[in-house]
Amino acid sequence: MPKFIYTYGLEGHPFEGGWTEIEAPDLKSANAIFRAFHPDKYEGFLNCCSVYTEEEFKATKMSGPNGNHHKHCQERFTFTHEIYSEKETDT
Repeated sequence: MPKFIYTYGLEGHPFEGGWTEIEAPDLKSANAIFRAFHPDKYEGFLNCCSVYTEEEFKATKMSGPNGNHHKHCQERFTFTHEIYSEKETDT
């Protein structure tokens, strides 16, 4: 499942520095999960600095040892959807 990374600045966001990781089927779902826990401060604007795919994030300096403002992953969310069906039995 794709992973999306939400980064933070030094003030005004849920965390000072670092990032949140969300595993979800797509960006729309990941944004909904993020907003459920960190509502927009200003309507229509996520309460973070930037959003990256995992690949985009790995290409930044933030993924290195110094992190983002010397912080690393602050929280992680995963999205699961399981469908269970009963087996049909022959009688």
